[in-house]
Amino acid sequence: MDDVLIGEGACLSRFVTLTSNIKIGACFHANLYSYVEHDCFIGDYVTFAPRVMCNDNVHIEDHAYIGAGAVIRQGDPDNPLVIGKGAVVGMGAVVTRDVPSGITVVGNPAKSINAG
Repeated sequence: MDDVLIGEGACLSRFVTLTSNIKIGACFHANLYSYVEHDCFIGDYVTFAPRVMCNDNVHIEDHAYIGAGAVIRQGDPDNPLVIGKGAVVGMGAVVTRDVPSGITVVGNPAKSINAG
């Protein structure tokens, strides 16, 4: 669609959907049936397992991994939902709020499994 910028080395598997006003970094890998809705920013070396649903106004920082079937709730235009650098979202997780850098979240709603 309109205004989609895709970085060098990105790999989009079959049936991936990208809508509009999206910026994707280098070496992004989107597996089968994943989608990225409007007004999203995806950093470098981010991986989506199959069927990831990334809704509008989401920012995913570098080196994040999003597990199969995960759903990322939409953010607001003035306050996007952020998944931090190196964060891991577990398979089937439903992300309803920001995920700090380096944290692993699982479940519905997604909660941290990191100690501390």
